[in-house]
Amino acid sequence: MVESVVASVVDKALETVLRKVGEGKKLSTEDLVVLMLGLFRELRSEVVDVRKEVADVRSEITEVRKEIADLRNDMNKRFDDANKRIDALYDLMSRNYEALNNRINALNDALSRRIEETNKRIDTLYDLLGKIYEALIKGTTTQRQ
Repeated sequence: MVESVVASVVDKALETVLRKVGEGKKLSTEDLVVLMLGLFRELRSEVVDVRKEVADVRSEITEVRKEIADLRNDMNKRFDDANKRIDALYDLMSRNYEALNNRINALNDALSRRIEETNKRIDTLYDLLGKIYEALIKGTTTQRQ
């Protein structure tokens, strides 16, 4: 209530001072004080408005920070999920690589055994052919004599 009475008094005094300014009259010290009071009152209301705007901006900044934190958490979760899938694929590839390597080794061993067996058979046939050749040569030389 006191503020409204003071505001009303300052308004009337300010009107009077502004009328004097408009008329070109010289202002007294009291008139200058009234002008300063009016200026301070206007500045006070603007400061209050600025403080309200600052509070609104701070609130918006808080909201943006929360959204950024939520986004960061979401992105971290996505990266974690992607890493889990990559790890699963890596494990699967490792197992498949090991299985393939085992199959290649088994095939290599089987082929080595077959080649060894074939070589033994070839050696046996070579020895047999050598004996046959020797027998034919002995038979041919015996017939000539």
